[in-house]
Amino acid sequence: MPTSPETRYSPIITALGQPADLRSQPISTLHLVMGARLCALFERVDRDPLAEMAMRLGSVTAAEQIIVLMGTVGRCWPEPFVVSRPCCLAMTPDERTLANLSRNAVVADRAGFSREIDGLVRHDRHDALFDQVVRCVAELSALRKRT
Repeated sequence: MPTSPETRYSPIITALGQPADLRSQPISTLHLVMGARLCALFERVDRDPLAEMAMRLGSVTAAEQIIVLMGTVGRCWPEPFVVSRPCCLAMTPDERTLANLSRNAVVADRAGFSREIDGLVRHDRHDALFDQVVRCVAELSALRKRT
């Protein structure tokens, strides 16, 4: 028996309504979410975030990957991607979704990645988003190995 969209997405909507604490995220996901916040902040004042992010991360390549990813997210997301202020510990539903996508990318769970955004992002955009999240998370994960 097929499920209705209301029934199918109800647990997802309920989960997104619960605030997630940024401090509970793995360090690479924390860097990713903070990078997304910096991208939004710098976009608002029409400045390039690369130098600031590279300084904070200690890697130009990692900063570039976050910027490229956020451009991909901007093209794939059905509406503007919403972030919290950099000082906020609570994650927005969009940030939480990005965090979940990054966790799926770390373990190469392509099916889980697609399930996370089914009904949110058009299916023909999943591959481009997955590929970019994998590249970004790989670069962010490499930061820990360098220190």
